[in-house]
Formats: sequence, C-alpha cells, structure tokens
Amino acid sequence: MIPVFIVGGFLLLTVVIVRLIARSTKKTYENMKRLAVRLKLTVPEVKPVLGFYKTPDATGVIREKNVRVYTYTTSSGKNQTTWSAVAVTPRATGGLTFCLSRQGLGTKLLEIFGQKETKVGDESFDKEWFIQTNAPDFMAIGLLPELQQKISPFKGEWELKKNEVIYTERGSFNDKERCERWREAVDAACDLADAAEVYAKHKQ
Repeated sequence: MIPVFIVGGFLLLTVVIVRLIARSTKKTYENMKRLAVRLKLTVPEVKPVLGFYKTPDATGVIREKNVRVYTYTTSSGKNQTTWSAVAVTPRATGGLTFCLSRQGLGTKLLEIFGQKETKVGDESFDKEWFIQTNAPDFMAIGLLPELQQKISPFKGEWELKKNEVIYTERGSFNDKERCERWREAVDAACDLADAAEVYAKHKQ
C-alpha cells in the first residue's frame, strides 16, 4: 500500500505544476496584449477557462499590409513545441517565393540533394544564411544591406509562401526578451513584403 504522505505529496506537486502552467498562460496573454499596443494591432479579450488563458492572434494593418502575430504548436505531449510567428501579406508577390534559414546540418543536406543556394555577395551574411528562391537574381540584389542587418539578429526562418511573408522561431511570447524585439521582426517582415511587391511590379 502506498503511504498517504507519498500520495499527498504527488497531489500537491500536481497542483503546483498546474498553477505554474496557468500563471504562464496568463503572462503570455498579457505580454501579447502589450506587444499589440506597441505595434498598434488588435487583440481580442480572452476569459480564462479554469485559470488557463488561450493566446489570441494580434492582427491589424501596418504599412498598408495585413499583419498577424501569433503562436502555434507542433507535435504533442513531451515532444510538443511552441512557435512564435508574424505573417505579413504583401499586396502582390508576382509569384515570388523564398526561404531564408540559418546555415546548419539541414541546409547542408539540402545542398547534397541538389538544392541551389542564392548568394547576396556579402560574405558574413552568406556564411550565416541559406537562401532558397525561385528568383535568385532578384533576391541577390533585393536583399539590400539595410535589410540584411535587420534579418541577421534573428535565429528563425523567413519565408514567403502562399502570398504571406512569415517569420517563425521556437518559443512563446511568455519570453519578455522575445516580445521586446518582436517589433524589429515585424519591421523586417514588412520590408520583405515590400521587396515582394517590387518584384511583382517588375513582373507586370
């Protein structure tokens, strides 16, 4: 028979963990609201369910483009991973696609299997970033030095797909440091959307 103090200790630990998780969801929600205010986006009010807050999307218009800041999860259980993202919708893309990801094992495998890499001509940027695109000549000149500087501090992935420029990185908005620098991520994503619009204009 399991001693009562062991059962009681287990229940107490469970309660503590649940409360910590609930507190974390509240912090994430409050951080998202503060971030939305700084970005002049809108976040719907959320009522907690059993003390847990769902993190809503922050949406609005920045530089005449629809913008959405959000989180999502992949996998489940112990393998569940939370991701933070911003999506910016260009007014036109001209069919342009691209993906900028950090150089690493995954990008080396892509090269082995024949994926061509686009270079921008800046040695330090090309060393850190692997660029895939269907318009290599445009991206080589379209990623201006100013835009490279905005992108470089980030560790996630920048991608234009399904007519949205999306930046994604691992983690949630429970992280105050992420919230502080997310304005820069939104700004860089808008710049990439601007580049897509320029490409679309020249394709006409």
